[in-house]
Amino acid sequence: MNWLPLVAIVVLLGGALLFTSRQRQRAAAQEAGLRERLRVGSNVMTTSGLYGVIRSIDEQTDTVELEVAPGVTVRWAFAALRDAESLPDRYRGATNS
Repeated sequence: MNWLPLVAIVVLLGGALLFTSRQRQRAAAQEAGLRERLRVGSNVMTTSGLYGVIRSIDEQTDTVELEVAPGVTVRWAFAALRDAESLPDRYRGATNS
């Protein structure tokens, strides 16, 4: 019996699992860094492109209140936020108004 194809499949699957595990760890580290940087008053952009300023953070529900226009606040999941300061200049300009 030839074991080479079975060994190759096991090695490939193991490599794929290791690769995805490392990607998840990297993403978790980036999100932890984002949570440390974003505070009340930070300019942010949501994953759908809405710009706003953080007015409050609720750690219990993992949400934030964003002011998107004077007197207009909306609630967003923290995971949907991106730090506007780290965006490319062409996107960051919208937060300077």
